[in-house]
This record gives sequence, structure tokens and C-alpha cells, in this order.
Amino acid sequence: MTASTALVPLLMRLELTEDQQRQIRDQTGVSITAVPFESAARFLCVRFGGVALRVPRGVFVPSPATEQLLACALDAAAGWPKPTMVDVGTGCGAVALAAAHALPSATIYATDISDAALRAARRNRAHLGIRTVRFSRGSLLSSVPRRLRRNVSVIVANVPYVPPRLTAAFAGAVPAGTAIGTGEDGLGLVRELAAAARGFLAAGGSLVLQLADFQWADFGTTATALGYRKPQLRQRSGVGPVVGQLVWPS
Repeated sequence: MTASTALVPLLMRLELTEDQQRQIRDQTGVSITAVPFESAARFLCVRFGGVALRVPRGVFVPSPATEQLLACALDAAAGWPKPTMVDVGTGCGAVALAAAHALPSATIYATDISDAALRAARRNRAHLGIRTVRFSRGSLLSSVPRRLRRNVSVIVANVPYVPPRLTAAFAGAVPAGTAIGTGEDGLGLVRELAAAARGFLAAGGSLVLQLADFQWADFGTTATALGYRKPQLRQRSGVGPVVGQLVWPS
């Protein structure tokens, strides 16, 4: 069974109500399975976007919903002969490494603020023998080399966006800092990224994001005010977030 055919189980200590499990599935696409903590392995083996990954405890497990994010990013990069991509909030490196596997001509930079996630990402990179992905520690785009300004083809991001009002439903179900966003609506980091991305995207480049379906209307207004074209949304399959592409005009 692969991540593309079933929701990836997340190892956890807590018992969740059915309503809490539903909220988590709807917002992130991750299915929660409770298991005794003592029997939990130190890591999960996950197949994502055509590559095999190891995800240790404490690092977010990529879900089938995130494969839709990957697919949109690959489509956005398809028009560039040698695309430069940035993966923000890379976690275990899933999107960055799967994109490198699919696009050998691409140069990919990936960032995260979690040391544990970056260690996992680098181990996965070594295991896969991929040489075109560079990982760095930093918030959003802060660690991306300045020489890439106005030269990035695609920025793809899975940063926390869940509204804080749902914090209780997520407590203990996903690693801390990986789901709950900032601001009343949860979109504080997403808005900050969209503003900063304008300085890095090449003309015609794309910012690819995933949000809850009900968040796109308000965020779309914000994005167009920042100068992006109207978001192009992908129809989601099953539960989970909705993926959208914002194009920076030529």
C-alpha cells in the first residue's frame, strides 16, 4: 500500500474523538491511527511521489494530499527548461526530493525551521543519491540565497495554515508547529510567504500552496492585491486541503 492509494497512518499517543479525527482529515489529509506508544517504530517508511522516504517520530508525515501539491508544482515547472524550485517547509524532504526525482534538470532549494526535519531530509537525500537538492535552516525564504532573487521558477510550500480555533483537535496528533497557523484565520505565515515570494519569483513563475477550501476566497483577494494573478485551484480528490497556483505576472 502506498501513500498515493491510502491515507498514511500517523503514530500517536492520544485517543481522539471522531470529530477531532474528522477535523484533522479535512484540514490536512492525514488519517490518524492510535497505537500503543511502546509499539511505535522510530520511523515510518513512506512511498511519496515515486521515492521511498523514512520519516522519524516528531516529523510531519507527508499525506496523499501533499502529492497533489507536488503534482501542481511539477506542472508549474514543466514550462521551464532548467527550473529552479524552492520548497518551503520541506519536513522530511518529501516534495523537494520527489520533484528532483521527477525533474533531473531542476535545481531545488528546500528550507525548514526544524532541525529534526532537516536531519531526516538529508538522510533521505543521501539514501536516494540525489545531488540537486540543497537543504537549509530558516523561516520561509530567509535562508534562500539572494542570488536567486527574480530567478526562481516555482516556490512550493506546505506551511502551517490551520486556524488556531482548531488547536484542540490537533493537540498531540501532529508534530508541534506543523499544522496550526498564525493569526486569527491561520494564514499569517502564508500571507508573509506570498509577500516575500514576489522578490524571488521570475516573471511567469509560480507560488504553489495548499490551504483549507474555505480559506481560498479570502486569501485569493490578498494574493491579487499583492500583484499575483487570480489563483488557479485544483479540484481535490477526497478529503484534505485544496491546492492552488499563484502566477507572478510577466
